[in-house]
This record gives sequence, structure tokens and C-alpha cells, in this order.
Amino acid sequence: MSVNTAGSIAAGAHAGPSEDADEFERELWATLDTVPDPHIPVSLVEMAMVYDIDAGGGDVTVTMTFPCMGCPAYDMIKDDVRAALRTVRGVTDVNIEITWDPVWSKDMLTNNAREELRDAGISL
Repeated sequence: MSVNTAGSIAAGAHAGPSEDADEFERELWATLDTVPDPHIPVSLVEMAMVYDIDAGGGDVTVTMTFPCMGCPAYDMIKDDVRAALRTVRGVTDVNIEITWDPVWSKDMLTNNAREELRDAGISL
């Protein structure tokens, strides 16, 4: 199972599972949507940092990016992703692949993320 949003994330679009995603895929995305960015009060999914979730059996691979290279929180974010997904029944292993294609941009933020950032006093 693979749900790829990398090629379709446009300004204000919703990052997440495709319309035809099964219940397991939706649970994986929903679980990742609870993992906050450590710097701002928005989830990694709403930040559009998660590009793809591929689940084959109990092995889950998350393809994601970061807003900038050299972020000191890389390891913490990856650990948070692994820990969150391991709580999902049926997940036996979590692998994380980092990609820089496409390069993350603030234009990829969901509309909800934009509102939450504004409410927190963070300008875009």
C-alpha cells in the first residue's frame, strides 16, 4: 500500500491519504497527524513534511522531508515518527527515508496549519 502526496501537495492542500486508502493507511496518516513539529505548534502532516507512507505487511516506510537542511531536531522527529507508528496495531517495523525532492516550501502548508500558525503569532 502506498499513499503518495509529494507530487500533489499544492498550497493549502491537505496532506494525507488518498480517497481510496484503506482503514490501515488512514490510521497510519491519522497517527502521524498527532506528531507535532518540535519548533511550531503544527503536526508533521499539516506541515506537509510527510510525502508518502508505504505499508507492506507490518513494515511501514515513511518518506518525508524537513523544512531545512541541518535541522538539529532531525533525530528527534524521526524517533517521534517511529514511536507514534509503532503504537498502531499491525506495525512491526518503521523505516524512514528522507528526501529533498520536492524541496519543502511554506507554500505546502495546509490551510489549517496556516491558521494555527497565525493564531500562535507566527507570520508566514
